[in-house]
Amino acid sequence: MKETIIKKVRVRKLHADLFMPFTVSSGSHARLENILFEAELKGGIKGFGEAALANHITGETQSLTFNNLKKAAVWFEGKDIADYFKLFVFAEQKLDKNRCALAAVEMAILDALTKSLNIPLWKFYGDKCEKIKSDITLVIGGEKNNYSFIKKMAEQGFNIFKIKVGVDFDKDINRVISVCKIAAGAGICLDANCAYDANTAFRFIKTLEKYQVFPLVFEQPTAKEDYEGLKFLSGKLKMPVCADESVSSVEDAFKIIKNGYANAINIKLMKFGLASAREIYNLARIKNVKLMMGEMLESSLSSLCAAHFAGGLGGFDFIDLDTPFFVKDKIMSSGAIIKRSGIYEIDKVKKGIGVKPNLAIIKNS
Repeated sequence: MKETIIKKVRVRKLHADLFMPFTVSSGSHARLENILFEAELKGGIKGFGEAALANHITGETQSLTFNNLKKAAVWFEGKDIADYFKLFVFAEQKLDKNRCALAAVEMAILDALTKSLNIPLWKFYGDKCEKIKSDITLVIGGEKNNYSFIKKMAEQGFNIFKIKVGVDFDKDINRVISVCKIAAGAGICLDANCAYDANTAFRFIKTLEKYQVFPLVFEQPTAKEDYEGLKFLSGKLKMPVCADESVSSVEDAFKIIKNGYANAINIKLMKFGLASAREIYNLARIKNVKLMMGEMLESSLSSLCAAHFAGGLGGFDFIDLDTPFFVKDKIMSSGAIIKRSGIYEIDKVKKGIGVKPNLAIIKNS
């Protein structure tokens, strides 16, 4: 019996309530509604992957992704993960238009592969493990609860706040200033999710500077097709301007890096899949473009996978892996690897990603 052959693939819907709605300028999530992909090997090892949906950004739906992963179950049963690269190429061809499904398949294969090798996932990417500490996001809305939320997160050890902006110019200015007052000394990152034109984004930053607020990074200030707007801001602002929605493929990343449209790129496994994400990482490093490790609305499974990716490869300037802190239901068990302060202690993982789904809860989710 060859222990590395995939014996059985299971696909489950993955639902969980949030402590608060995750609202940005382009849409809102009241609940996590993802897909769990499980690949069980003949030797008994199980690899897990997650497809995280962000319909308002990628257009992918849960029903489409679920059906595509059900088809993938048929494709991959009987295949040997020892030939993982061929499986990645095959998955890329089949799931090119459903990238979060691709990410789930690649994640499950690598989880099983690294468990088979008795190594943590980060060692697949590098020989040493960099420290990974996430920011925490302040979403749009719920201003009455902002004070207590910011104070609580600061007391837990978060020292970088990512503030979603783009709905109301003046209110957003006041929100940013309030964070600086409540969490004195904390770093500030901004994310407009395509909400501004270049001139408004420039004016927003200049207004903040009058109050002595200097963000660490400004993520996707303009529409995703407005490359010239990104380029204008990248040349005019003191902080890096990070492309997120503007990058949905290796081709997009190449174009942005080659033409200098942005001086930072947000790598999200759900937008690219793991193999393509690594290629974008390589392109960015070659041209000294700064890197953010980001995510959609994800559980600790894919968040921890992203932490392994960033920690093993190294060189990430910004870490935005905070959505597990918004998930109310305990759908995953990761021990004490993810700290309440936003630190991912991936060096404590013995093998694989280091997360075990709570299947009893997931079945009833």
